[in-house]
Amino acid sequence: MSAAVQRIRARFRKGERVRHISHLDVLRYWERAIRRAELPLLYSQGFTPHPKIAFAAPLPLGFTGEGEIMEVLLEERVPLDRFAADLRAQTTPDLELDAVAETGLGLPALPTLLRWADYRAALGGLDAAEAREAADVFLAAERYPWRHARAGRKAREYDLRAGVASLAIAEGADGAVMRARLGAAQEFTVRPEQVVAALFPTAEVERYVRAALVLDEPSAARRAWRTRGQYE
Repeated sequence: MSAAVQRIRARFRKGERVRHISHLDVLRYWERAIRRAELPLLYSQGFTPHPKIAFAAPLPLGFTGEGEIMEVLLEERVPLDRFAADLRAQTTPDLELDAVAETGLGLPALPTLLRWADYRAALGGLDAAEAREAADVFLAAERYPWRHARAGRKAREYDLRAGVASLAIAEGADGAVMRARLGAAQEFTVRPEQVVAALFPTAEVERYVRAALVLDEPSAARRAWRTRGQYE
């Protein structure tokens, strides 16, 4: 039975032309690219082996991504520069490898490390000053009860304010542009469409961009600070 000997974290982009392909299609794309590059990808055991590729979070359909993260387990060690060069030779600008780094095999699963996601969206038809005023009122509030209705599913009620770490409005070419850092942890996730629906209901958004994903990297120093209030 093969075991993982190397864990590589890769950051990549999902461009405009492929923003409507599914997360499963993205997984298949990377699996095929890795196989074409003849990199020693690890597969699970059993009758239907699965590639050991993990994503921080699926990108919603229709979104583009500028800082997506995946991790690849290999059954043989490969130099990082060779991994990047061989994989880039098999990819296109639509799904483009940005950077690679090695990470520890003993770290928690990638999705459990995700804490925040940064989004950007042009708020069509909305004046920047008007949008900034709504954002300021929201940020000044301690709580913002929100009911998210979902077709065919039970409505979800929660405090929207608790899931917004930052929210800023800039002046764009055609009006207001929203930039927000939103909760993306497994136990509490906020989508940018919900923020727009709650604060800017008249805005027309053509597309959302997930600009970055923020991980909570575990470390001995950070654990010491959290438990004893000092670094070791």
